[in-house]
Amino acid sequence: MKTSISILGNLLLTLVLSNCFAQQAIITKITDDDTDYTGPMIDMHSHAFNENSSFSLMLGKEMDLAMTGKIYKASASMEKLREETLAKFEEYNIVKAMVSQGELWYEFAPEKVIIGNNHFLSIEELRLKHKEGKLDVLGEVAPNYQGILPTDDSLKDYYDLAEELGVPIAYHLFPGGPPGGAYIMYPEIRAFQGKPLQLEEILFSHPRMKIYIMHAGWPYLEDMKALMYAHPQVYVDLGVIDWVLPVKEFHHFLKGLVDAGFGKRIMFGTDSMIWVDTIDDAIAAINSADFLSMEQKEDIFYNNAARFLNLTDEEIKKHKGQ
Repeated sequence: MKTSISILGNLLLTLVLSNCFAQQAIITKITDDDTDYTGPMIDMHSHAFNENSSFSLMLGKEMDLAMTGKIYKASASMEKLREETLAKFEEYNIVKAMVSQGELWYEFAPEKVIIGNNHFLSIEELRLKHKEGKLDVLGEVAPNYQGILPTDDSLKDYYDLAEELGVPIAYHLFPGGPPGGAYIMYPEIRAFQGKPLQLEEILFSHPRMKIYIMHAGWPYLEDMKALMYAHPQVYVDLGVIDWVLPVKEFHHFLKGLVDAGFGKRIMFGTDSMIWVDTIDDAIAAINSADFLSMEQKEDIFYNNAARFLNLTDEEIKKHKGQ
């Protein structure tokens, strides 16, 4: 009898311990899953290129980022770039993407591609693009590569057009292209040209213009906070800074914007250009930010852009599987 009780006791103990370990495994799994946002995403900063692009010279080659020590290999061709980028969109549930020169890819993913066209086209050309349904966003507007400030008179007509058509403008603010770009390929670019407060008078003169600042105005955090505080219509995207910067620096900048109360106006972006693996790192950099709640991650990855783009309730429900 004592032996039977002993056997029964051991059996119960085994069952209890097994259940505890199983519960712990479930808890661990749920906790791990809960740290990463895996719902629908909107990439507000992507690019398509034709065969004549200067990026063609770098196809198939490796890029070594000195700031992070990471190496990215470019797609082998522009066709491969399209295929690999769209495959990443599927993998990560990127349901929409603002693609500069997006008409090059639109027929391959019409439900995903938001067509961007920039200021290299004339006002007449852009007006025609809009009439043909080939202008959803005026961007990427990046005149500082040619040493042109946002306040230059040559850009006024583009601000007017964006306001008139109700088309958002995506404005590039960054200290350069690649690190040291002024010494390599952009001799007119200067770091000060990336300061966000340069846009203030433009915002006052075009109060109905929808605008978002690409690269979130890094590294000018205080200027960016001042601009967003004074102008509630200004949004930002995190393109390039979420993979080109060391993660600690990216988190510092992102946390500064979130802590200042602007978490509802920060949008996900990759600016992956011809290096599609940067999409993985851009997503991971945001998901690894332990100061963000799941709700804040969902805002950055999807909700804020959905609001900015005025997506319909039907679209949002479809994207979220509701």
